[in-house]
Amino acid sequence: MPQRPLNLNTLADILQGEGWDVFVAEDVIARREDRGGVWNVYADRAGRVRLEVTREAGMPQGRRLQVAGREYRVLREVNEIINVMTTIDEEDDLLYVLRVFEDIVWRKLWEGERA
Repeated sequence: MPQRPLNLNTLADILQGEGWDVFVAEDVIARREDRGGVWNVYADRAGRVRLEVTREAGMPQGRRLQVAGREYRVLREVNEIINVMTTIDEEDDLLYVLRVFEDIVWRKLWEGERA
């Protein structure tokens, strides 16, 4: 836990500088979408930081249906959700943690030995 509560506006500025869409309330919530899926970062004054990534885990399957004369389209998507959590002591630690989060997700480090 940090010596002092972290400044949420400073955390938000760091995330915005990295291209994230940011919302500040009781916590900082940041979001970005790219070829890797939907990425969300949550951070609070106590230094808790969590990354949540939702990405496709399989090909979507679609089908058209007729029910009572009306056409419906059903799309079934299979996604995986990955959560990575840590804590930081200072606002400036956030940028480093973001890089490590990305490395963990892209290299699937949870599937192998400790880094």
